Amino acid sequence: FLGTLLNTYAFFALYANIDRFTYSENPVPLRERPEIDRWIISSLHSLVRNYVQAMDGYDVTKAARAVSDFTIDQLSNWYVRRNRRRFWKNEQGGNKTSAYQTLYECLTTVTKLMAPFAPFLAERIYLNLNSVTGKETFASVHLAAIPEIDASMVDEELESRMEKAQRIVSLARAIRNKSNLKVRQPLTRVIIPVSSERAKEAIKRMEDVILDEINVKQIEFVDDD
Repeated sequence: FLGTLLNTYAFFALYANIDRFTYSENPVPLRERPEIDRWIISSLHSLVRNYVQAMDGYDVTKAARAVSDFTIDQLSNWYVRRNRRRFWKNEQGGNKTSAYQTLYECLTTVTKLMAPFAPFLAERIYLNLNSVTGKETFASVHLAAIPEIDASMVDEELESRMEKAQRIVSLARAIRNKSNLKVRQPLTRVIIPVSSERAKEAIKRMEDVILDEINVKQIEFVDDD
């Protein structure tokens, strides 16, 4: 977990320094951010909610695991990996600004949540981030309050759709590996069984993500055994 967090922070710091990102512009409204930004922000606030519940119940292991799973599976392996091109682009614009602001917000929040478990690393990353932006007045991450839970930031329907897409991608990759078909080899179609029109519609809304991840040209749905 800590290695993944360091790599994610290093990736952010490298491109933020190149583009001189200091978060001096106004925050991009959530509704104007791309869907994947809204998804990771929603997942972040869901993490805060689950973290607070676990810590209030003195379940430190559950709280730490939630932070670890979010950082590895959602933030690094999915969000950052799928958005690298947005940071690589030379031109500035709302899309790139949204990516920087979203990743900055995620990293700052994660440092606050991990502070009880990894105090020194959390302190170093938090101070490095805040020294550039000056967004917070705290002299230490250990003086900063745990982020407040904002239910308006949580989109459970979007999180559910992305979770379905991730599960389909994981299964499709497993089948590719079993059949010795590398991801770089394009395939004509993937057949997905669905139990309802609602499930089918949810997958259709994530079709571009799924096809891009598994390098397949189209999805074919089947509704019987």
